[in-house]
Amino acid sequence: MDDISKLYAVIMAGGRGERFWPAGRYSRPKQLLPLLSERSMIEETVQRLFPLIAPERLLVVTNREFVTKIRELLPIPAENVIGEPVGRDTAPCVALAAALVKRRDPEATMVLLPADHVIHPARLFQETLCAAAEQAQAGALVTLGVAPGYAATGYGYIHIGDMVAPGFYKVLEFREKPDAVTAEQFVRDGSYKWNSGIFVWRVDAICRAFQVHQPELAEKIERWAGTGDFESDFAACPRISIDYAIMEKAENVLVGSAPFDWNDIGSWSALRSLLPADEYGNTIRGRIAALDAEGCVLLGDDGMQIGVIGVRNLAVVQSGNGILVCPLSEEQRIKELIRQIKEESYR
Repeated sequence: MDDISKLYAVIMAGGRGERFWPAGRYSRPKQLLPLLSERSMIEETVQRLFPLIAPERLLVVTNREFVTKIRELLPIPAENVIGEPVGRDTAPCVALAAALVKRRDPEATMVLLPADHVIHPARLFQETLCAAAEQAQAGALVTLGVAPGYAATGYGYIHIGDMVAPGFYKVLEFREKPDAVTAEQFVRDGSYKWNSGIFVWRVDAICRAFQVHQPELAEKIERWAGTGDFESDFAACPRISIDYAIMEKAENVLVGSAPFDWNDIGSWSALRSLLPADEYGNTIRGRIAALDAEGCVLLGDDGMQIGVIGVRNLAVVQSGNGILVCPLSEEQRIKELIRQIKEESYR
């Protein structure tokens, strides 16, 4: 991309991170957690964009209740952290982001990305964004796809077609999270990518896509870009994802092959591939005494002493006043556990 001053980034930071209870709470979602270093996930995301994206061209869209905390954490102008009045999925979030950037520069190209992914190395990530921006300059709606490392059932997939430029392909279809058998088929086929949820497009291109496929949201974009006031009618937006709303319908969609390491850290077990392990495969942080333990995730804070004996493939996580103990094979039920905790008023 020739003119970097036209490149903006908008970080989506509205998730709740319930899969990371007890560290993740309603008031402390995943993007605010320091899962891999002393910096929170959103701080890592911002640093990964520097110096490609200058602070004044970096925006964050989050839940209203997290605005103050995120403003304190990030080295960007306070007015660049915007709070949604209510959560309405990714399509309204994208519409708001497009309006905010359009209000500043109608000719801008924008990167849209989640706040809580792990990506290495940053240099390769930035190079990929620049290459995607080149494709976006020609009018394409670009999403980045990751070569599947295994038959994951927790990710959406993108079926790729012919290559149109080095590393960029036509999109044949978007596929929702598959069952295990279908995921195995996708991996064997070799023409499927994990959907990373990272997008690059010109502001005018995404606005035209909304006009064609989501005219109600397109009207809001124009109004918000003109007045700057989205508070009064954001709650009236439909709950719909950007994939359903635009990407699965638009014809000018390309997928760029992501050459960098990527992980969305969707569970405690994901930390095993990202943090050092002891000789028995245990991922340990905090004051942990482990006797005859293998393949476990053992995490504690607040200086609390935790001891485990004779356990295998177990998550033991202590944070604040909460303790989680569960087989790693059952961690997908954490949301179910949280519902029970809320019902019993032990939150």
